[in-house]
This record gives sequence, structure tokens and C-alpha cells, in this order.
Amino acid sequence: MGRYDTIGLTAARYIERELEKEIMKSIDSLGDECKRVFRKSRFEHKKNEEIATELGISVNTVKYHIKMALTRLHQDLRKYLILLISFFSL
Repeated sequence: MGRYDTIGLTAARYIERELEKEIMKSIDSLGDECKRVFRKSRFEHKKNEEIATELGISVNTVKYHIKMALTRLHQDLRKYLILLISFFSL
């Protein structure tokens, strides 16, 4: 592996860590119920019906919270898309 490959790999790891921090920051900024629903959906890989049953809410409420969380993530992380595109197109 050449020097530039090592620099590129180090930069990619740095960007990945920073992006992960921003994702978690965005998730943490969600309301409590929205955060719980989103984490169960995306991190615990639970189905909407399972989440609804566990939390005592309707499946439509689960869908609403997931949609709101994804919208928020999209808004919060939009600025990083340009950085990622720029970095990986080098």
C-alpha cells in the first residue's frame, strides 16, 4: 500500500467517524418516542408491528415516527453529502 493509499484510508476513516457522530447527534435530538421507535426499527431491526406492540402505539404512529426521523436525518446530514461526493470522486 502506497503512501497516498494510507492517507486516503485514514481520511476515509476520519470522515466515517465524524459522520457517525453526526448521525448519532441527529438521532439524539429527536423526541423521546420518535427516538425509541427509530432505534428499534434501525438498530434492533424490529418490524413496525413489533414496535407498536412493545410501545403500546399504533402501527401508523410507528410509521409516522420513522418518517419524521428520516426527514430529520436527511435535513441534518445534507451538508455532508457534498463532502462525501467530493472525497470519493478524487
